[in-house]
Amino acid sequence: MPRAETRLSEEEKQAWVDFCQFAGEPEAKMLRKMILKVSGGAEANPAASKREPKTGKVTVRLTESERVKLLEKVEREGYENPTKWTTALVRSALHREPVLTDDEVAALRESNRELAAIGRNLNQVARALNIEFRESDKLKREAIEKLAERIEQHKDQVATLLTRNMSRWEEDDG
Repeated sequence: MPRAETRLSEEEKQAWVDFCQFAGEPEAKMLRKMILKVSGGAEANPAASKREPKTGKVTVRLTESERVKLLEKVEREGYENPTKWTTALVRSALHREPVLTDDEVAALRESNRELAAIGRNLNQVARALNIEFRESDKLKREAIEKLAERIEQHKDQVATLLTRNMSRWEEDDG
């Protein structure tokens, strides 16, 4: 089997060992994963074989003031770099679909967890109402008020996220 080798300083080797231990992976397996990820190997990203490969490169030239505004926007909106922001802009325009940042995806995941928690609470309320029929009016009112409040908070969170995402690509003065 082919082999790749490199020499490391003591500090580099220790950093690598620490990293692999933290990740819970043997050094060789972690190195293989990283090589596949960086080189675009199929094992690194099983979904990559289903996606269309990136083959085109587009260069955009900006004035210095435009470049500065772009960098400010990239940082403000949480993108890693201008290329990722510009790619998201183009995809949004081409496909007319939201393009989410990692923070927005995390917010939607949290949203799903909240909905699951609300569903569990509803099941508990229904069970309690079936068991505690004497206290059912009090339980109903309190439980429904709490759930309604959580649902409203959740709706506000999702609405804010979607509004921010949809307005991201609109022209602004900032």
